[in-house]
Amino acid sequence: MPTLLDNVKALLTGMKVTISNFRKEPVTITYPWAYDDIPKNSRGMLRMVDFHDDKSISHKSDWYHGTRWAPCTTGCPAHTDARGYVTLAGEGNWRAGLDTLRRTYPFVATLGRVCPAPCEKSCSRGFTGPEPISIRKLKRTFSDWEDTLPEAERFSYQEYCCSQPLNGKSVGIIGGGPAGYQCAMLLRSWGFECHIYEMKDVPGGFLTLGIPLYRLPRHIVNSEMERIHALDGIKLHVNIEIGSDLTFEELESRHSEVIIAAGAWKPYRLELPNEEKPWVWYGEDFLEEQITGRLTEVPSKVVVVGGGNTGFDCARTCRRLGAEVIMIYRRTVAEMPSEPEEIEDGEEEGIEIRWLTSPDAVVIEDGKLKGMQVIKNRLGDKDRSGRRKPVPIKGSEYLLDCGMIITALGREVDLPWIPKDVTRNRNGTVKVDASGKTTREKVWGCGDVCQVSTIINAIGQADRCCIGIATKYNCLPEKLPFLYNYDHVTPYADGSDPGKVAPIQVRTQGLGMVPHPPVQHFEDTKPWNRERKEKPFRKMNLQVPMPKIPGPVRIQTFDEHDMGFSLEMAQREGMRCYGCAAEVCVGCGVCVDACPDSCIQLESPNNEKGYDFPETYSIDLARCCYCGLCTEACPTDSLVFTSNFEMAIQEKQDSYLTKPRMNLGLVHKEKSELGEARSGLQLRVIPS
Repeated sequence: MPTLLDNVKALLTGMKVTISNFRKEPVTITYPWAYDDIPKNSRGMLRMVDFHDDKSISHKSDWYHGTRWAPCTTGCPAHTDARGYVTLAGEGNWRAGLDTLRRTYPFVATLGRVCPAPCEKSCSRGFTGPEPISIRKLKRTFSDWEDTLPEAERFSYQEYCCSQPLNGKSVGIIGGGPAGYQCAMLLRSWGFECHIYEMKDVPGGFLTLGIPLYRLPRHIVNSEMERIHALDGIKLHVNIEIGSDLTFEELESRHSEVIIAAGAWKPYRLELPNEEKPWVWYGEDFLEEQITGRLTEVPSKVVVVGGGNTGFDCARTCRRLGAEVIMIYRRTVAEMPSEPEEIEDGEEEGIEIRWLTSPDAVVIEDGKLKGMQVIKNRLGDKDRSGRRKPVPIKGSEYLLDCGMIITALGREVDLPWIPKDVTRNRNGTVKVDASGKTTREKVWGCGDVCQVSTIINAIGQADRCCIGIATKYNCLPEKLPFLYNYDHVTPYADGSDPGKVAPIQVRTQGLGMVPHPPVQHFEDTKPWNRERKEKPFRKMNLQVPMPKIPGPVRIQTFDEHDMGFSLEMAQREGMRCYGCAAEVCVGCGVCVDACPDSCIQLESPNNEKGYDFPETYSIDLARCCYCGLCTEACPTDSLVFTSNFEMAIQEKQDSYLTKPRMNLGLVHKEKSELGEARSGLQLRVIPS
């Protein structure tokens, strides 16, 4: 109960606010039907940007040109047109989807297996569906389909990358990993001669030496690399270590530009006594030794420290070598960085995970490893990463018997040959600007050497770096092979900047003008007395599961455990796509779920092809409170607030917006304008 002092404070606070407002100039609020600009105090009027029809519902890829970005596209560091190829999979258009992916990067089959899929974390299906679309697995399906084709019908990098003649400029790329190969593919297609310098005897970086065979068969990644470094104008140099076999200055003298894409290979240490081989192995070293065949046996009991994907790779590899494996992680499963599917697969294979447990000491007796002493934790306050910090519990130490300890705590950059005038960040990574350029002339950086992260992030940084080099030499093509964010400018279907060939199409959400007020007592042509039908697309809620080898069987072999989608399964999964940000209503019914006042009504029939579309769509304005939750929840950005005020009419019980009355038709208008501007060019997601 508030005290007398609390009441006095509240009274004084109220008097202060009253006096402050009394001193301000009076504000006159008018209420016209329309404003040229949206007033700050206007809640607007709900309108639909555009509706689909019963024909376009089965060809969602036709909607995409001239529209905004989908969350899966913006969520991908490499700006892959995920919405495009997922939709094309749903339509069974495998050729167009394959061309989309192969023009974006060379590692389609590889990323379809090992990409952490940040696009899926942004997928609207994950927020409304209840499971996101299996975007990564659909990517693999396109490469699996390509493998069934004759060689002459597969995507030709020779035609794609070598159609442009060499421009006399050469680029030296340090590092033959995913970032290096991405740079080589793009720059060669833009006319640059490329030389890849790889320190090891095989290229690929962590793709070939850091990912187990059961996740990524080597013939898959080797084939994709071969398609690039076998091209005219690209030369691969292996067993070349910068600083010893070739100095950085010599490399600079050979080439017009130099790209540092050497990766981060130095593992983080436990910082405990007795942390050396043969008792403690670092995860990256362990995987490389096992993959290359130099390590074929492990002790009967192994402890793995770390909760990332590398930790699970080590643990699952040890299980296939016959060991009992215990993983320790200092936090809970909610904070674990590994993918949920990785955790589930590991537990199916018999890996024991002990949460809230940290390493405390490496115990050695009589010159042999006895085990690892660990300590239990509790979660404290959040640290800089936003996760709760583990706090050791005194007296909770105990011993885990084992014959080998593997740590997988992350990696850092260790490149002593980088020139001193190349500025580093505090964590040792190379500092680059927005275009990927370092502080040294002619030197660029991308991949883990700039930011230790994922494969797809390294490819995205390589894109940025190549754009910077091509811009410097004024040879950047108008059509980019990937979608790139042009600061809220609506891109064309092929990813090119509309500003290069036509006025930039910028659409601010909710600026459509509509006549006011609506006709009163109009006839309801489609009354709501019919039986409510299932919402469109709601029959496809859950992901289509990919077949995989059962856990007890797959630990007996290093064969690939995921068996891939059939084309029918992939098409069913692709049909789950909403077509986000297409600004065309797909009748998903998410707005119906979001509305707190149940004022949105939707009915949909079925057709013989299995596609559903809304036949009747209405918003009851008598019940609408203009909270805007429906516009925020709409995955396609088709339901918007216009610049008009909410309706001020007396008989609100008679006012509701039906499908024809809500349609602003902005998308159809822009499509026709774009078609005229491009003078006959076929507007598709993928140029045919």
